[in-house]
Amino acid sequence: MLKIKSDEVEKAITEVADQYIVPRFRNLQAGDIHFKGEDDPYTIADKEAESALSERLLALLPPSKVVGEEAFAADSGLLKHFSCDSPVWIIDPVDGTKAFIAGEPVYGVIVALTEQNQTIAAWLYDPTSREFITAEKGAGAYYKGQRLSVLPPAPIAQMSGVVGNRILKAFHQCEKNKPAEKATFHRMLSACHDYARLVVDEPHFSRTTTQAHFHTWLNTCTPWDCAAGILIHGEAGGYTAHWNGDPFRPSHYQRGILSAPDRESWQALRGWIAQFCVMPE
Repeated sequence: MLKIKSDEVEKAITEVADQYIVPRFRNLQAGDIHFKGEDDPYTIADKEAESALSERLLALLPPSKVVGEEAFAADSGLLKHFSCDSPVWIIDPVDGTKAFIAGEPVYGVIVALTEQNQTIAAWLYDPTSREFITAEKGAGAYYKGQRLSVLPPAPIAQMSGVVGNRILKAFHQCEKNKPAEKATFHRMLSACHDYARLVVDEPHFSRTTTQAHFHTWLNTCTPWDCAAGILIHGEAGGYTAHWNGDPFRPSHYQRGILSAPDRESWQALRGWIAQFCVMPE
């Protein structure tokens, strides 16, 4: 497995955020906001941070490649990098762009490192608190030097979780058909913060004690949203798979994904949801 100095990656992420992201927070001008689609905004901070972070990470690990969210919007063929022999960095420069635009401090920077289409290292960074959650494949997930563990499994009626925006509409359309026993689902805030809530059972990223902690995450996946969080969740003891049971790979794009405390609770949740709602494979 590749060896990378996590502190050097953290330094690159922190310095890029300080230079290109934080100064734009609550300081965006009208011309700084653009749209890839009708409801898919990006900002000058996304573009500048991804470009700068790509340069820094490529220099740390030549001859690696990069798949960034904004670069992918211009060239979907970048997914082919995952089938190459070179290691691949995955970058979401400003995860939670809508919150960033709204001036809400629920955004972050997500970076993952992959090899042979498997995620081997992950970083979730919150520029507001300047804190990281990190993981390395086979070595655990960590926050403030403490090894992380997912919440223990619970009966479905006692589970809480987050549903991605792409699925939430279909999920609510099935609401009237739900069985009496049900979990509690909330709207996704950002992948960075929501995956953090799956593994840190205490106030974190400068959030208050009233912050909810989740057992499960349900969404359609993109590599920049999911690769880092899924590795962190798995290294904290959790279980993730696609809706049909296939394991996640970074090359997978817009396939249904479900994370749960363990395989048994994953199967229980999938079976419960399948009673009333069809989810993407």
